[in-house]
Amino acid sequence: MLAEFLAIGPAQLVLAALTLIAAGAIQGSTGFGFNMLAAPMLAVIDPAFVPAPMLLVSLMISISGAIREWNRVDFTGLGVALAGRAIASIAAVFCLGLLSAATFSKLFGVMVLAAVGISMLGLRLRPTPTTLFFAGSLSGFMGTLTSIGAPPMALVYQGSDAAVMRSTLNGFFVVGASISVGLLWLSGHLDWSQLMVTLAMFPFAFAGFLFSNWGRRLIDGGLARPVILIMSAGSGIILILRTFF
Repeated sequence: MLAEFLAIGPAQLVLAALTLIAAGAIQGSTGFGFNMLAAPMLAVIDPAFVPAPMLLVSLMISISGAIREWNRVDFTGLGVALAGRAIASIAAVFCLGLLSAATFSKLFGVMVLAAVGISMLGLRLRPTPTTLFFAGSLSGFMGTLTSIGAPPMALVYQGSDAAVMRSTLNGFFVVGASISVGLLWLSGHLDWSQLMVTLAMFPFAFAGFLFSNWGRRLIDGGLARPVILIMSAGSGIILILRTFF
């Protein structure tokens, strides 16, 4: 079905499907990582995958994750983080012309890697109102300027119960993606053809989400922190490397 809406061959179709399955499995297991993995790969395969179809699919996967573990969402922390995100997202819009996109990517990439390094040395942030407001703010700022905003929130929740982390992060991204999709629609950058691409992409991503039942067991078994540190470091590296291409 994807090939009907995109100018891609069989090999590219298979690669896109596998990427969506892997991204859905990662998001379902950890509560973040879908856009980090899928967006760069799918943009190379066919630019028609981004931004609207990618955002819509990640929104639906995040909704699925939040619903699956609704009773574990940290609603108090989520509200504080979203308040920070809203304020920072507005501020980020006014910063768009101050530095180039490449400079912002490098700056945030270095910041994420530094945070991962500090965490590996023993400092563990706890999800307090102060840290969550700051993490939500930084996430909104990074996400608005670079499209990768998950690491700050994930690093704050790295020491929490895995189910709480996963469900709360999914809830955070449901709101964030909804705002982004709404802005695309209001600005006229969301049309019928993109909705069709989204519907064609979703079954593969949702299949990965269903596979995440096995991934959740691994994360819940004590692998949450190392996985978060690895994925956050990967985000930082991606932010830095993509400025050279």
